[in-house]
Amino acid sequence: MRRRSLYIGLLGSLLMGWGVASCDRSPKHRTTIAVVPKVDDASVSAAKAAALAARDRYGIAVRWDVSRAQTAESQAELIEKLVAAGVDGILLSCIDAETEVLREAIDAAVNKGVKVGTFDSDAPRSGRSFYIGSDNPAAGRLAAETLRELCAEGERGATGIGVFGGVEGDAAMRERLGAFVAEVPDTAATFWTDGDGAAAEGRMQVTDFLTREAQRPVNGVVFLSSTAVVDGPGAIGRLDSLCREAAGAAVFFDWSESIAGFVAEMPHCAAIRQDFGAMVEGGVDRLVRIIEGEPVGETVIYTPVEVVR
Repeated sequence: MRRRSLYIGLLGSLLMGWGVASCDRSPKHRTTIAVVPKVDDASVSAAKAAALAARDRYGIAVRWDVSRAQTAESQAELIEKLVAAGVDGILLSCIDAETEVLREAIDAAVNKGVKVGTFDSDAPRSGRSFYIGSDNPAAGRLAAETLRELCAEGERGATGIGVFGGVEGDAAMRERLGAFVAEVPDTAATFWTDGDGAAAEGRMQVTDFLTREAQRPVNGVVFLSSTAVVDGPGAIGRLDSLCREAAGAAVFFDWSESIAGFVAEMPHCAAIRQDFGAMVEGGVDRLVRIIEGEPVGETVIYTPVEVVR
């Protein structure tokens, strides 16, 4: 009788174990990386394509998330939500990385085990693992060199230049501006926008500058970000007249079909193209390796920048 009870007990244990195993259909954890650009427009289409391509390449889940407003506070809120959603890594292009709120959000994510890398615009004083993107001071100097060449083609000096920096507080833009002004000190004015409605504000700033300064020589304009030209150079009043009729110079940052068409049509215009695809492709690769515990080497990696006409 005891032996029979023992057999029944063993059989029951085996059946219970089989039942638990058969019911445990929880999927294996899949690494999830969120790519967070500053904006979601044509200027970062190559970055978005690279993010989506990484899904199949690495067998991971990749999210493409943009904050509700173009402010550091809004981006910090998004980071908190991504951490709460359980992502393993975040590849972030920082909006105003010098603000305490964004640095604290990055550090809080890192302290909770989320790996964070930055691209395009860095947060060097945060706990991020790496930065991958343009050498922004070098890009600013390249913009200055390009402007001088374009002005010389039109037999003008690199003076009376309007500089449009995009969203105020963007660390990458400020680095570009500092290097640019060191090479072209005689700028007529420098303009920044705030986070909300930045594109419309940027377009209005350009038109107002070209209207207000019409009585004095305006030899060119420089866009250190794509903010004002996100809807294309043709959407900016008086810019066509400056470049076509007055033969003024224009230098754009980043690349889109509308900018390419404008540059090809105008005599003294050029664009400085960053490789957003390489930034995101390399950034996701490094995050995957960091998450898997592999060493990645350098913490600052520069991607190519080129002048296109």
